[in-house]
Amino acid sequence: MDILLEMKQLFDSWDGTAMQGIKIIEKNQEHTAALQRFDSIEGMSPFSKSENDLLIKVIQKQKLVLYTLRNNKEELLQQAKQVNQKSRIIESYLYLKKTPVFVDRGM
Repeated sequence: MDILLEMKQLFDSWDGTAMQGIKIIEKNQEHTAALQRFDSIEGMSPFSKSENDLLIKVIQKQKLVLYTLRNNKEELLQQAKQVNQKSRIIESYLYLKKTPVFVDRGM
């Protein structure tokens, strides 16, 4: 099936980056929708052995891309927390709230 081959080729072209992973998954959503339409048609024969093997490879590649995206998301969240914490430390240092000191001279 051509759709499965296209999906596999897209995943095979993945360079390991999150940005390209997102683009590949977006492109493959159209292919997935086409496969779902194909699967819903009555009387269509199920996948052949070779198509089923190809589908398994595509699913494995997609899992790898999703795993990488999740890890990148976690790393970005940690970096954002660190930047936020550094900003708060700098702000508290720069904008120390000085409480007014009143001198009681017995008045």
